[in-house]
Amino acid sequence: MKPAVVFFNASVILSGLKSPKGGSAKLINWCQKKKIKGIISEIVLDEIRRNLSKIKINNNRIKKAVLAFSSIEPAPTARNVNKFLKIVIDPGDAHVLASGLEAKAKYLVSLDKKHILVLQNQITNFKIVNPKELIKRLS
Repeated sequence: MKPAVVFFNASVILSGLKSPKGGSAKLINWCQKKKIKGIISEIVLDEIRRNLSKIKINNNRIKKAVLAFSSIEPAPTARNVNKFLKIVIDPGDAHVLASGLEAKAKYLVSLDKKHILVLQNQITNFKIVNPKELIKRLS
């Protein structure tokens, strides 16, 4: 059976780096072991870089985490971002949903309760889940 395709929001990766024993770290580990096909976008990678100063970790852990992902996709098309602008609370989050769509993800994993997880019932292209839900579904 093919591994599930999972698009990661930056919040999950930052959490996984900060707390190596939590659910987010477990999902990054699953990417490394190819249990799931983890995908991020260039925009998500930039967001991770911008927020790294908030968590104090060494560069080797960062590199190892980023290398765990099967691919780093280019920014989504403006056309796909625009599709989600009508739905999102924060227009700056439309790229996450558009990237999940373009990656043909089965799941979009996020810790953003306020802007992403609240859209769970409005998106049909993929399932929006938090790390705990994803681990439960795939275990």
